[in-house]
Amino acid sequence: MNAFLRFLLLGVFSFVALSASAEDIATVQRRTAERQSAVDSIKMRGAAGENNRGFLESRSGASSQDDAVISAENSDRSVLYAEAARRAGTSADAVGKVRAKKIAEMSTPGIWLQDESGKWYKK
Repeated sequence: MNAFLRFLLLGVFSFVALSASAEDIATVQRRTAERQSAVDSIKMRGAAGENNRGFLESRSGASSQDDAVISAENSDRSVLYAEAARRAGTSADAVGKVRAKKIAEMSTPGIWLQDESGKWYKK
Protein backbone atom coordinates (compact mmCIF):
# COMPACT_ATOMS: atom_id res chain seq x y z
CA MET A 1 0.00 0.00 0.00
CA ASN A 2 1.49 3.34 -0.97
CA ALA A 3 2.17 6.04 1.63
CA PHE A 4 -0.64 8.31 0.42
CA LEU A 5 -3.27 5.58 0.72
CA ARG A 6 -2.03 4.63 4.21
CA PHE A 7 -2.17 8.30 5.22
CA LEU A 8 -5.69 8.64 3.81
CA LEU A 9 -6.92 5.51 5.61
CA LEU A 10 -5.33 6.63 8.87
CA GLY A 11 -7.12 9.98 8.53
CA VAL A 12 -10.47 8.26 7.89
CA PHE A 13 -10.05 5.92 10.87
CA SER A 14 -9.01 8.84 13.10
CA PHE A 15 -12.05 10.84 11.99
CA VAL A 16 -14.36 7.90 12.67
CA ALA A 17 -12.79 7.35 16.11
CA LEU A 18 -13.13 11.04 17.01
CA SER A 19 -16.72 11.15 15.76
CA ALA A 20 -17.63 8.07 17.77
CA SER A 21 -15.95 9.52 20.83
CA ALA A 22 -17.84 12.82 20.51
CA GLU A 23 -21.09 10.90 20.06
CA ASP A 24 -20.33 8.77 23.12
CA ILE A 25 -19.62 11.86 25.22
CA ALA A 26 -22.91 13.42 24.09
CA THR A 27 -24.71 10.21 25.06
CA VAL A 28 -23.06 10.22 28.49
CA GLN A 29 -23.99 13.87 29.00
CA ARG A 30 -27.58 13.11 28.03
CA ARG A 31 -27.76 10.23 30.50
CA THR A 32 -26.40 12.37 33.35
CA ALA A 33 -28.94 15.09 32.57
CA GLU A 34 -31.80 12.57 32.49
CA ARG A 35 -30.66 11.09 35.79
CA GLN A 36 -30.21 14.44 37.59
CA SER A 37 -33.56 14.51 39.40
CA ALA A 38 -33.02 10.97 40.73
CA VAL A 39 -29.50 11.91 41.91
CA ASP A 40 -30.82 15.07 43.58
CA SER A 41 -33.54 13.07 45.34
CA ILE A 42 -31.04 10.53 46.65
CA LYS A 43 -28.77 13.30 47.94
CA MET A 44 -31.63 15.22 49.56
CA ARG A 45 -32.72 12.08 51.42
CA GLY A 46 -29.16 11.71 52.69
CA ALA A 47 -28.74 8.31 51.01
CA ALA A 48 -25.70 9.59 49.10
CA GLY A 49 -23.17 12.34 49.41
CA GLU A 50 -20.62 13.99 47.16
CA ASN A 51 -17.09 12.85 47.97
CA ASN A 52 -13.91 14.90 47.57
CA ARG A 53 -13.04 13.21 44.25
CA GLY A 54 -16.19 14.31 42.42
CA PHE A 55 -18.18 11.10 42.82
CA LEU A 56 -21.33 10.10 44.64
CA GLU A 57 -20.92 7.85 47.63
CA SER A 58 -23.61 5.70 49.22
CA ARG A 59 -24.51 6.52 52.77
CA SER A 60 -26.70 4.68 55.24
CA GLY A 61 -30.24 4.27 54.03
CA ALA A 62 -29.38 3.84 50.36
CA SER A 63 -31.57 1.25 48.68
CA SER A 64 -30.42 -1.12 45.97
CA GLN A 65 -32.20 1.13 43.47
CA ASP A 66 -30.30 4.15 44.87
CA ASP A 67 -27.04 2.21 44.57
CA ALA A 68 -27.82 1.42 40.92
CA VAL A 69 -28.35 5.13 40.17
CA ILE A 70 -25.18 6.03 42.09
CA SER A 71 -23.17 3.43 40.18
CA ALA A 72 -24.49 4.59 36.79
CA GLU A 73 -23.82 8.23 37.66
CA ASN A 74 -20.27 7.50 38.82
CA SER A 75 -19.57 5.47 35.71
CA ASP A 76 -20.66 8.36 33.50
CA ARG A 77 -18.75 10.90 35.61
CA SER A 78 -15.62 8.78 35.12
CA VAL A 79 -16.03 9.01 31.35
CA LEU A 80 -16.60 12.77 31.47
CA TYR A 81 -13.66 13.39 33.80
CA ALA A 82 -11.38 11.29 31.59
CA GLU A 83 -12.45 13.26 28.51
CA ALA A 84 -11.96 16.60 30.28
CA ALA A 85 -8.53 15.42 31.48
CA ARG A 86 -7.55 14.36 27.99
CA ARG A 87 -8.48 17.77 26.61
CA ALA A 88 -6.74 19.66 29.42
CA GLY A 89 -3.65 17.48 29.51
CA THR A 90 -4.13 16.48 33.14
CA SER A 91 -5.42 13.49 35.10
CA ALA A 92 -9.02 12.43 35.58
CA ASP A 93 -8.36 12.46 39.33
CA ALA A 94 -7.38 16.15 39.17
CA VAL A 95 -10.50 16.95 37.16
CA GLY A 96 -12.66 15.10 39.69
CA LYS A 97 -11.15 16.98 42.62
CA VAL A 98 -11.80 20.33 40.94
CA ARG A 99 -15.33 19.21 40.10
CA ALA A 100 -15.88 18.14 43.74
CA LYS A 101 -15.10 21.68 44.89
CA LYS A 102 -17.54 23.12 42.37
CA ILE A 103 -20.24 20.62 43.36
CA ALA A 104 -19.73 21.56 47.03
CA GLU A 105 -20.09 25.27 46.21
CA MET A 106 -23.27 24.70 44.19
CA SER A 107 -24.90 22.17 46.54
CA THR A 108 -28.01 23.12 48.43
CA PRO A 109 -28.09 23.03 52.23
CA GLY A 110 -28.64 19.56 53.67
CA ILE A 111 -26.41 17.72 51.20
CA TRP A 112 -23.64 15.49 52.56
CA LEU A 113 -20.20 16.55 51.32
CA GLN A 114 -16.69 15.33 51.97
CA ASP A 115 -13.94 17.87 52.62
CA GLU A 116 -10.40 17.55 51.29
CA SER A 117 -9.26 15.68 54.41
CA GLY A 118 -12.01 13.06 53.97
CA LYS A 119 -14.31 14.28 56.72
CA TRP A 120 -18.05 14.21 55.92
CA TYR A 121 -20.23 17.19 56.78
CA LYS A 122 -23.73 18.37 55.99
CA LYS A 123 -23.90 21.64 54.11
